[in-house]
Amino acid sequence: MAKKFLWTLVLSLLALTPAFSQSFCDTTWYTGEGTQYGGVAGSNGGNCGIWVDEDDIYTCALNHSQYDSSMACGACIHVYGPIGDVTIKVVDRCPECKPGDIDFSTGSFVKVAELKDGRVPIKWQFVPCPLAADQPTIRVFYDAGTSPYYFKAMFSNLFVALQKVEFLDDDGNWVPIHREMYNYFVYPGGLGSDKSKVGPYSFRLTSWTGEQVVAENIEAVPDQEFDLGVQFSQPYCGEASSVAAVSAGAEPSGVYRVEVFDVQGRLLAVLDEWNPQLLDGVCPQIVIVRQYAANGVFVQKWRVK
Repeated sequence: MAKKFLWTLVLSLLALTPAFSQSFCDTTWYTGEGTQYGGVAGSNGGNCGIWVDEDDIYTCALNHSQYDSSMACGACIHVYGPIGDVTIKVVDRCPECKPGDIDFSTGSFVKVAELKDGRVPIKWQFVPCPLAADQPTIRVFYDAGTSPYYFKAMFSNLFVALQKVEFLDDDGNWVPIHREMYNYFVYPGGLGSDKSKVGPYSFRLTSWTGEQVVAENIEAVPDQEFDLGVQFSQPYCGEASSVAAVSAGAEPSGVYRVEVFDVQGRLLAVLDEWNPQLLDGVCPQIVIVRQYAANGVFVQKWRVK
């Protein structure tokens, strides 16, 4: 019986990426327990300080170990549970959770488990975050206390998790800015020697894939947010032993999800089986196809010529 084709074009940037401390092409799965705590929708009350819209259910608090002193803030995670899967963003920390554990917002928990179950087994990966089509670049919010003598800011809207932020000093050197447990980058003496004004500043951001982007002469006003005009764009994993040119019908048995990416790692479509004809004229730059079995296990990756 022919499968019913379900495909959705995604008007955002999304691709699979590894845990923070490993290479970009790693696809490590983590296991642990999932719980739910209600979430912080309609506030920036999570430990990361990230604003969460009132109708945004796709968030979580990550265990203390993998929260890693706020290094995981803003990262996205794809999770499988007993009844389904969901992609969620790290906006909070769960101090009592063990490594591998995730404390879900209630709305995201019910995507992977029955609410009555309370505590369930999960497996998950870090993945790049979907970005709004009308807001594709990194943003910086300056804390109200920012002045010529004190710098405090948070960087958000990240495609790939953020490892390090540096500023360009008056001598042309890139100087690291300390990141606090609550996800703000703080430099007590202020940035630059000119204490008559705040900004503009030039930043160099490093992602956990090792990619660096530079944002030059960014305006700075306390208690305001600005667009950096740049975004991480680390290409998707290239050659690997599992990569091969394929044709329709070559997929292994039991596949229930096929993800189609372009060369930059952007998710173009999701189908329930590989059928290039469905994408003709819509996704002309297909490069990578990833497949998952019915139990959520990654089974194969192809490079399409």
